[in-house]
Amino acid sequence: NTIKKMNIDIKTLDLDKEMDVISVSSSFKGDFQFGRYTRIEGSINGTIRSSGTLIIGEQAKINADIDGKTVVINGSLEGDVTASDIICVGDTAQINGRLKAPKIDVSDGAKINGKLIMARFHPKFKELENR
Repeated sequence: NTIKKMNIDIKTLDLDKEMDVISVSSSFKGDFQFGRYTRIEGSINGTIRSSGTLIIGEQAKINADIDGKTVVINGSLEGDVTASDIICVGDTAQINGRLKAPKIDVSDGAKINGKLIMARFHPKFKELENR
């Protein structure tokens, strides 16, 4: 499990809770809002908002901007990610876009083409974003 390899407190993710899953055979376009715990293994094209933990599985193909609390990326992502807590990038992740969060954990082997911005959310955050 990629999450267990990362330097985050697994207890805060509480992975034993009920989780919504978008299967590998599913493909969606549009704007999506998720709560609680969500795992995506399929394809999404659009925008994603999550108030809980969002896990992008190894087989997922995401073409979307993501705004969430905790975002774990193990699959393919084309888009920008903003998280209020942490972004965890697994060793199988392939990302083309910006990652913005107070904490970003990147595993060896992850492929990232973009910009990493680690900062707390405050008025000067916009200044950092535009550099």
